[in-house]
Amino acid sequence: MRFQRSLSCGLSLAAAAALTLSGCTQNPEDAARNAVDATGQAAKEAATNAGQAALAPAVTPVLDLLKKSEGEVKGGNLAAAITAMGGFQGLWDKAAPVIKPLAGDKWPVIDTAARLVITTFASGAQPDAAAAGSALTGLIGPLSSLLAK
Repeated sequence: MRFQRSLSCGLSLAAAAALTLSGCTQNPEDAARNAVDATGQAAKEAATNAGQAALAPAVTPVLDLLKKSEGEVKGGNLAAAITAMGGFQGLWDKAAPVIKPLAGDKWPVIDTAARLVITTFASGAQPDAAAAGSALTGLIGPLSSLLAK
């Protein structure tokens, strides 16, 4: 609620500033066009910021688990990585619906990588270190890139 109010206020201020600044131009059509462009840009930036704000809480726990497990694999403790990744499916089931609409065209790569992680660490699976490490790295990369925007 507070974020929506801030977003509305921010858009209103951007529109007012755009209209004020555009009033200095000679041509009223140019002034209106400039105001629309400025307001559109402010709305786009606000939406991007809102998306990033929603994305981090969904992606961070997933990345934390993946990186912890990757560290276990690299440290030679594959059994600990397999045990830790037993909780991945539940975590992913909660995070994916938030990540999907915000990932845009990166979603197919993320979804494919997540499915590989799920298959690799499925109950009863016994991946070797190379397969486990590859699956983890394959999802860590695209998820990390979402937060780097």
